[in-house]
Amino acid sequence: MNIKIKEKQSIGLKGVYTFTKAKLKTSEQYALHEKIKRYLKEGREAIDLIRKLNSICETKVFVEENIIPDVGRGMIANNLVATSPTDVMRINYTALGDSATAVANGDVALGNEVYRKTTASYTNAANVAYVTAFYTADEDDDTYHEAGLFSNATGAADSGVLFSHVLLNQPTGIIKSNTETLTLDYILTVN
Repeated sequence: MNIKIKEKQSIGLKGVYTFTKAKLKTSEQYALHEKIKRYLKEGREAIDLIRKLNSICETKVFVEENIIPDVGRGMIANNLVATSPTDVMRINYTALGDSATAVANGDVALGNEVYRKTTASYTNAANVAYVTAFYTADEDDDTYHEAGLFSNATGAADSGVLFSHVLLNQPTGIIKSNTETLTLDYILTVN
């Protein structure tokens, strides 16, 4: 007796952003903030220092689920089959914007990008990718309603491939002052 078993398999991508806003008040917190800035400027790993700063400051945490727009999914498909892929998939920039327009699969950029920064840390384990960006206290105090991750990007606004786009569903957005840092942690689970 021959039994044929058909196995169905699908791949899913689930992304979650965690934004941690930390208020700097003490000389210890400011000193650690300066050390993180120095490490990042030198290209050194600073994720442990960022985590420490967030643990010793008063913080507010916001968690949001994202979409991976058509251009991000297309980039993945292109990298799987192209001999010479069009774009490098590594997420190398994050950006914040002030548009409160709903995100959509057809998005190729943020609604209105106001600040962009290279990623501070990225790693992966057990089919999960982790990307972190750290916006220092003296970088762009503003109100943010959206964020995105970009692959194959430069420091120029709207450059690269929009891999992920999220709308911050906070009624007033995330308001960052020049005495606060903002850590963007992105977790992408491939299942």
